[in-house]
Amino acid sequence: MDHLFLMLWHALLVSVFFAFLWRSTAEGRRRLFLKTFLVMSVGSTLLGWLMFPFP
Repeated sequence: MDHLFLMLWHALLVSVFFAFLWRSTAEGRRRLFLKTFLVMSVGSTLLGWLMFPFP
């Protein structure tokens, strides 16, 4: 499988888990899900690109 797909799948599952674990309202869950999903997916992609030139 593609590493990017697996990274996004992991970010999705972890974000859903944390949203249901830490928030009780639907609006709070949506906001936390979006924040955690974007931070994990964009942050890890950016970190991967920053590490690319190093061996």
